[in-house]
Amino acid sequence: PAMRLLADAPFGDPAIVAGESAVAGLAAAFIAGQDPSLSQALGLTGDSRVLLIGTEGATDPEIYRQLTGRAA
Repeated sequence: PAMRLLADAPFGDPAIVAGESAVAGLAAAFIAGQDPSLSQALGLTGDSRVLLIGTEGATDPEIYRQLTGRAA
């Protein structure tokens, strides 16, 4: 789902081609945002800014297409 979110860019941002390893931090941020106790433990609030760094693109274009429905 995190790869698809970046590929679809539903909020008007440019699409990002990110592989499976590149979205781990994004997935963790989503999980933390949905769990109040985890958000509190991490000190995350509605005003928090989170920097995520993804260092992998579509290393396997076919798997990327299968997971996102888009060409790399």
